[in-house]
Amino acid sequence: MSVWLVRHAQDLGASEGRFGDLGLSDPGRRQARELGERLAKLPFRACLMSPLRRAGETTHLLLAGREVPVEVDPDLAEGSLGALTGLSREQARLRHPADFRLGDGVIERIAASGRTAPGGETRDAFLARAQRASERVARELHADTPLLLVSHGGLLNYLLQILLGVPLRDEVPFAFEHAGVAVLRPKGGGAQRAPHVSLHFGVQGADQPNP
Repeated sequence: MSVWLVRHAQDLGASEGRFGDLGLSDPGRRQARELGERLAKLPFRACLMSPLRRAGETTHLLLAGREVPVEVDPDLAEGSLGALTGLSREQARLRHPADFRLGDGVIERIAASGRTAPGGETRDAFLARAQRASERVARELHADTPLLLVSHGGLLNYLLQILLGVPLRDEVPFAFEHAGVAVLRPKGGGAQRAPHVSLHFGVQGADQPNP
């Protein structure tokens, strides 16, 4: 059928320029509610979500008023922030310049240092989680009703690269905005076939005529 991948809505860390799992900002809560309204007619059989606060708050608002079973999957978490937790982005760049020479995001930090952050996960550990998550998504694609999955930009980028069978690269080929949506549908012909990917960014792209 389909798996709907959603990046969490805007969080306070992003809006205030800080590193940490601080929950959603006011604009982020509006994003999540609006996306929930657009997805309201889809008969999700379940939702898999990251254990991080910003993903949990997004999920709660997306599914408000609906009886959709929710499962926390640790493999869907974003890369650990390690020593960056609690720092502003300016402080983080000043204290750990080598980690930020390619950019601020988790994938850029992995490309620069081989870790998600100073003291964070190694690239191999992060990719192992993305691999497990992608295997689960591939199995879920062949169910009769759609599945919702709420995670993070870095994890979703690696997950999609794995599912599409392309060489893994430490860059950002899929630029998920906050509350961005990617819809996966199987091509058919067996579980090993790469899925068809319909990418939608932001709540404006979430309207679909069928699941």
